[in-house]
Amino acid sequence: MALKSYILTNDWKAPYVTATGHPKNPQAIRFKQFKKGTIIKAELKHANNKPAFLLVSGVCVVPLNVVKELVTKEIISNVDGQGSIKNAVVEKVGGSSKANTNPKVRYIDSAIIGAIVGFGGVILAEKQGWLTEVNSKYRLYGAIGGALLLTYVVYRSKTYKRNLELKKQE
Repeated sequence: MALKSYILTNDWKAPYVTATGHPKNPQAIRFKQFKKGTIIKAELKHANNKPAFLLVSGVCVVPLNVVKELVTKEIISNVDGQGSIKNAVVEKVGGSSKANTNPKVRYIDSAIIGAIVGFGGVILAEKQGWLTEVNSKYRLYGAIGGALLLTYVVYRSKTYKRNLELKKQE
């Protein structure tokens, strides 16, 4: 018979016999511990034309009441990889495009870029004379405000695009 995959529904200690190499006691009984949820490959053995037990690695015997057969199904896809990715944000980095679908990365990137823009905006305002006194507190506020503002813009643009897609589908 062929090996099939089974998953254990209960813990099970399977006894097996090994050679000890000692002439006075040539064999020893050992136990192999199987944990619940473990996937094993085993061969189904029959007795009187009925399934009786599983034989794991040709050594361990596992009863049928502690396992379930693992049925797998092949996933067939018609996608060839040449089409476009839905709901992907494409960023241009050094002339190449990179699809970024993780929203956490998008928010962190927008916060960093917003902080740099806000910090640079405060420095520009100081050089232009729009701020009367030079204070590092203003630069910090500019960085925090820029980060929050650009993160909010990215969040709203994602929500706005999603709402447009939902309206088009209806």
